[in-house]
Amino acid sequence: MNTEAKRPTVVLVAFYNTKALGVRYLETALREGGYDVQTIFYKTFNSVHPSKTTQRELELLVERIRAAEPLLVGLSIMSSMYLDTVELVIDAITKHFPRLPLAHGGAFASMFPQRFLRREGLDFSIRIDGEHPLCALCDALRDGGSYEEIPSLCYLKGGEAVINEIGTMEGDIDAYGLPAIECEKACFIEHDKVVEGDPQLGTLSYEVIASRGCPFTCSYCCCINLARLYPKGTKHVRTRSVKSIIDELKIAKKACRKLVFVHFYDEIFPNLPGWVDEFVVEYKKHINLPFTIWSHPKMVDEEVLRKLKAVGLTEVIMGIQSGSPHIRKDVFHRYEANEDIIEATRIIHDSGVFWASYDFMLRHPFETIDTLKETYELVKRMHGPFELQMHGLNFLPGTDIVPMAIEQGYLTAEEMDQIMYAPMEDQFGAYWYRENSTDSQLWYEMIYLLQFKSTRKKAEEWEDNPAAHRSEIDALYEKAQKMAQRRYYYKKARVVLKSKLKI
Repeated sequence: MNTEAKRPTVVLVAFYNTKALGVRYLETALREGGYDVQTIFYKTFNSVHPSKTTQRELELLVERIRAAEPLLVGLSIMSSMYLDTVELVIDAITKHFPRLPLAHGGAFASMFPQRFLRREGLDFSIRIDGEHPLCALCDALRDGGSYEEIPSLCYLKGGEAVINEIGTMEGDIDAYGLPAIECEKACFIEHDKVVEGDPQLGTLSYEVIASRGCPFTCSYCCCINLARLYPKGTKHVRTRSVKSIIDELKIAKKACRKLVFVHFYDEIFPNLPGWVDEFVVEYKKHINLPFTIWSHPKMVDEEVLRKLKAVGLTEVIMGIQSGSPHIRKDVFHRYEANEDIIEATRIIHDSGVFWASYDFMLRHPFETIDTLKETYELVKRMHGPFELQMHGLNFLPGTDIVPMAIEQGYLTAEEMDQIMYAPMEDQFGAYWYRENSTDSQLWYEMIYLLQFKSTRKKAEEWEDNPAAHRSEIDALYEKAQKMAQRRYYYKKARVVLKSKLKI
């Protein structure tokens, strides 16, 4: 039985993410709204060996829900890449609790709310910021009131989907409070077991967002299409105050006893006038841990990086995606020039930041041998040292690149659906897919070899006729992969040591 009769219980489920910032914000909102919350972290993220849920894990989830006797269960559905597990979870909940209301939120649910509406009066989808509408829905269910006019809410009525307009979104996102750093009644379900407590408490790295949204329009990302749903007048990027961030990190340092590193998970780290100056003072005074940020070739600023480095900035991650101006502009909708990228890598190098990581999405249907060669030539000009994070392109539902690929004849609509809604093992397999014995694979390996001085020298010797050195390139590529693994452990060890020395 629920021991807190005056505080109805809401169960929240986060899929494949033990950090799950969105769910943690919802827990805060619900608790402040008068509800008891039990958060279930359901499985963990593994892009190399992903696995959908097992029957035993579903049984454990059902047992947890039955014991909680909740007013509502909320599912955070951020990505289409694990929908096979989501569907199994929904089926299990509706089978065992046919009258239990089920709400869905997150990026994927925001763009495709109708997909999860199956039971009239019992299923709901919430779009974009979920804090206010979820609390309003719970109030209506608790009090027996009407939910039909709640902004941002979607539901079935008369067999038809009702999609309410997105409600007012907080311009000052400090108003949403802090995410729950330690979810009070949490558990973690994985490997057919339940582990009591919040799994984040044992983390070495803490993820924080200083802002919501992104200023750019990349075709492979859902951010721009989520922004198109915003009510008129809502800024595409809303930034928290420095005080809010520092308050959160203070709590995280106390709660996460093993914490040695902070990862700012913003699409682009804030660069507002005066904001960074306030941040560096407060971060140095109260937090003083190594941290990493994401940036963009159009947003890199040497003065800002030097200020951040002085208080712990250890790594800058920057998406480049392709060395081909055509791929970047016409396919990915990224409008920086090659010279912008080269200059950005120079600034990052000259700022003295310890680590630079550059993302590339290669060998997708739009790619040609010529565009791969353009990437090779661009990487040769980039200022090092750097790490290349090279991977494939995932076609994600609701992104602009999906209709583009269909319209240009690379894939049919049916083939695209098979890719986007394939089992998670197939989707992640495509993400890391590598062809064998093709020119594409050869140039991919040549690009990879540019990361290290020793392998770069060989690549440059062979670049005029790499096909004549195929076996040598393959062997050196395998060696470079092992070098990258050792480098990764060196990077982590250095960050941990630096953190310990500061503490």
